[in-house]
Amino acid sequence: MRYKIWLISISALLTALAFPPYKTGFLIYLAPLILLFVLEKTSSRQAFGYGYIWGLIFNFGILYGVFWATVSGSFGMLAAMSLLPAFNCYIYKLISNSSKTLGYLSWPLIWLNWNYLRTFTELNFPWADYGYTQSYYLPLIQPAEIFGVYGVSLMIHIVNVLLFIFFMSDYKRKTRLASLATAILLPILFLIYGWVRLPSASEQGSFKVALAQGNITRDIKWKKGGKEASFNTYIDMTRQVAEEEVDLVVWPETATPMYLVRQPKWLSRVKDIVDSAKTNILTGTPQYERVGVKEYIYFNAAALISAGIDSIPVYEKIKLVPLSERIPFSGRFKKLKEIRLGQADFSSGRYRTIFDLKDTKFAALICFESAFPGYCADFCRQGAEFLVVITNDMWFGRSSMPFQHARMSVFRAIENRVPIARCANTGVSMFIDSWGRTTGVTKMNEQKLIYGNLRPEQSTSLYNRWGDFLPKASIFGTLLFIIIAIAFAKRGKYNE
Repeated sequence: MRYKIWLISISALLTALAFPPYKTGFLIYLAPLILLFVLEKTSSRQAFGYGYIWGLIFNFGILYGVFWATVSGSFGMLAAMSLLPAFNCYIYKLISNSSKTLGYLSWPLIWLNWNYLRTFTELNFPWADYGYTQSYYLPLIQPAEIFGVYGVSLMIHIVNVLLFIFFMSDYKRKTRLASLATAILLPILFLIYGWVRLPSASEQGSFKVALAQGNITRDIKWKKGGKEASFNTYIDMTRQVAEEEVDLVVWPETATPMYLVRQPKWLSRVKDIVDSAKTNILTGTPQYERVGVKEYIYFNAAALISAGIDSIPVYEKIKLVPLSERIPFSGRFKKLKEIRLGQADFSSGRYRTIFDLKDTKFAALICFESAFPGYCADFCRQGAEFLVVITNDMWFGRSSMPFQHARMSVFRAIENRVPIARCANTGVSMFIDSWGRTTGVTKMNEQKLIYGNLRPEQSTSLYNRWGDFLPKASIFGTLLFIIIAIAFAKRGKYNE
């Protein structure tokens, strides 16, 4: 058993190393084979345990940056998220112990199901889709315009199983060779599609955007006088764009650490700089609404302040980070509100806002909302011609998470074929065209103002039109395999 723990640890660590910022995405085609090998001769109960251990090591390997934000909340998150691979392994063995062939067929679908289903609960943290490991290989991921990131993930899971059949199964030689050939052919088909679709150069647009990466660390923002220092940093950076004829200046998540829209003292200063620079500012800011006598609800929000316009459209963040911005299910169970893990107490936003500026429509995504493929696609279906991602990844410290987070936006651009402007407080800020190409990429922990010319366009991708049909079909397929496996077990057929 000890050697199996070592093998599981190696598999989990190698899988984590396949994710950004390491450009070693090829590891994702090999590391999961070790996990499959360990599960080969185990019971369903043992598979659950091995899967949980694998999950703890893997999730720590890619999410250790969360400890910079909340230590106690991180332990809770790791414990909860590690249940997902544990259940994956359990269900796989439940099917495999009745029919090895059905087990192999079900493995890719099972893993895809959990990545998709967890986007719907308050425990959601869709960070570990295998497809993200391929974000540096632009030709390979262009099929995301059809299948989303789920299509790339499914391809990887299928290749994993096919390689396992070739290297470690007891199937006949002809079957094993066919598996190897298919495992090689599948990524090649993805590459060919990408080479055909990917244009040689990006088309420059006419909508000019400036991103202000202020690099305001939490030891500055929350100390005495820090609010003023943070605010002045972004005001001064915006003054620099006055002669650039910029259509929109973007400040990152919670760039204004005060209730900007509700406090005239601060709002008037933003309006002054908007008028003097003749531009418009989208900024992250806290927001509140009064819902009763001395009773308020609070939001993590984005506000658009425009020159010569008094009304201020606001988007309130809907997808909240579990255990960081809110305790899951605390809206339904009041006792949960008493749990204090250092988290904020935000409420989920009430509607999706589409901002309209100079006859151009766009949407703002706050922080890890950019990790939700279907959610981002909904904004484009509502008419958004480009997306703005504002985030404050300083909470992740000097970890790999800011880079992982940034590379997710590459997929959102390809999935919807719209450009993205990503503004992060401490990095990584950048512009992404509708093919996933990045420009103006900033370094971590630097103060910088970058410019980009976006080409706003209506989404025409098949993924945007069809939505998440692939993971939905995967759920149906998994249920079908479970039913068949149960039927096989009752008839006494095992491991054919």
